[in-house]
Amino acid sequence: MSTADTADRRALGRSADLRDAYVLPVYLEDLKRRVAVLRLDGALHAFDDLCNCGGTPCSLASGLLEGSSLMCQCHGSKWDVVSGSVERGPATEPLRKYEAAEVDGELRAAVPVD
Repeated sequence: MSTADTADRRALGRSADLRDAYVLPVYLEDLKRRVAVLRLDGALHAFDDLCNCGGTPCSLASGLLEGSSLMCQCHGSKWDVVSGSVERGPATEPLRKYEAAEVDGELRAAVPVD
């Protein structure tokens, strides 16, 4: 991966700090956005950390991960973290996912400014 390919990626933490099947929450101060990064079977997945299932948003990083299914601890919604699709409501929107990679020992994700 070239430097040009990673220039727009935001640092989320050290690769060594993310073990398999662990969801790491990260707050991007400049965007005022919470992002989560997960290593699952060696592959990285990054997505918005706050649930979109209605009511008061809560952190998906503290939800229950079973295989590739992540359940919101507050509302019970489930998403497939690989595809981002909703497996069970009340959520109706898929996870907003971001391309993630390891670069020079660092976790990075392409989180757009919007």
